[in-house]
Amino acid sequence: MNSKSKKTLLLSVLIVVIIAVSYYFIGQAKPQPEVTSELIEILPNGEMKARIMEEIDVETMQWLRQKEADLQLLIAQQTGLKGEDILVSTTSGGDSNNPEITCSVMLNTASTFDDQIIQNVVDGIIDMFKQDKMRATISKENIVIANNNSEVLH
Repeated sequence: MNSKSKKTLLLSVLIVVIIAVSYYFIGQAKPQPEVTSELIEILPNGEMKARIMEEIDVETMQWLRQKEADLQLLIAQQTGLKGEDILVSTTSGGDSNNPEITCSVMLNTASTFDDQIIQNVVDGIIDMFKQDKMRATISKENIVIANNNSEVLH
């Protein structure tokens, strides 16, 4: 074989090896980040205690997501904000027959609201869960409302 055909063959083999190695590294599974959350309860004596979150069944999860959508509409009506400017997050704990709900509301606004408007929002959240067939309970202490300046309104 002449020198030119040896170089061509060597270059071809090198290209095939580079492509094979590239496919190998591209095909490797990348580690997925693990996300965990923890609910901390602050006891009256100031001690902090981690609460164990129970697994939520699919039906309860769907029910919570529907409640979040309903609450988003209710809060939009009461505050005058657009629905997309309101983020509602609910969690369920306690007995599955009588779940205890916590609710966090983030308003995408720097505005603060009159105390009466915030109280109406809190009362509306409580009423929405009281009127439901799931017999869920929520107390005003389990409701947090904040604006995008991280100012807690309730």
